[in-house]
Amino acid sequence: MEEVYGEQCLARCTIFRWRQRYEAGRVNIKDLSRSGQAHVVTNSATISAVDELIWQNRRITTREIAVELSISKGTVHHIIHKKFGYSKVCAQCVPKHLSENQKTA
Repeated sequence: MEEVYGEQCLARCTIFRWRQRYEAGRVNIKDLSRSGQAHVVTNSATISAVDELIWQNRRITTREIAVELSISKGTVHHIIHKKFGYSKVCAQCVPKHLSENQKTA
């Protein structure tokens, strides 16, 4: 196989492992689900704390929020943009669902 496929050839141990799984009855090639930590873990207390900080100071940055709450900037960004649907307009966080007139007001 190495002569045909060269460096792209699978290792012998991988082939033996796949064969073992096939003989055990596994025919699905997709990965099995794994337990583990979610990509972004947020609880309601953190979400409400972020919202409170934003309403107290509309010009607060994600870095300032992250330092204040001792969470990562990525988590803060996820909460602001995915959970609340806020976006920056004139350096202030506002909901995306407002009309243009409401945003300028």
